[in-house]
Amino acid sequence: MPEDRSLDEFAPVDENADSDDAADPAAVDPAVATSTWHADGAACDRCGEPVERRWRDEGDFVCADCASW
Repeated sequence: MPEDRSLDEFAPVDENADSDDAADPAAVDPAVATSTWHADGAACDRCGEPVERRWRDEGDFVCADCASW
């Protein structure tokens, strides 16, 4: 079995990279959760039923029955 290799070996190296090319943090949209889990349950935003897991659907956190799969 071959030895482990560093992930850096697979990343492209741009020796002409300029630090001014960095993304502007204010221009990056923050990550949003696609689902939530609550051990004690939380109400579905549409039907109100308490469920442990809810998924984001058009801005609401909904149960599996209310999600538009």
